[in-house]
Amino acid sequence: MKLILGIALLFASVAQGAEFSYDEIAKRHKDVRLTESLLNNARMQGECLVGLKELNFKRKKDFDPVAEWTNFRSVSLLEQFPPCQVLVIMEVAQKELKKQN
Repeated sequence: MKLILGIALLFASVAQGAEFSYDEIAKRHKDVRLTESLLNNARMQGECLVGLKELNFKRKKDFDPVAEWTNFRSVSLLEQFPPCQVLVIMEVAQKELKKQN
């Protein structure tokens, strides 16, 4: 029953033209939106996720075992640490692994 109600509310929101970007949601929920500091941190973490993707897929046409290894490790590390910490860890790891090759 709750699932049906939730789906109905979602469709009603979409039908009314509600948007689900962070900025639009924050406008609707001003009392609980992120502080400027938390918002800036979230944006930085998002950019670090892009950095991880770029780090792991630099050579898109060639198989890169180092990138493959760090991509696999990145996923498990993201369960434990924020994206920017994982990016730093993986940058150091790739540098050290490439020294060995």
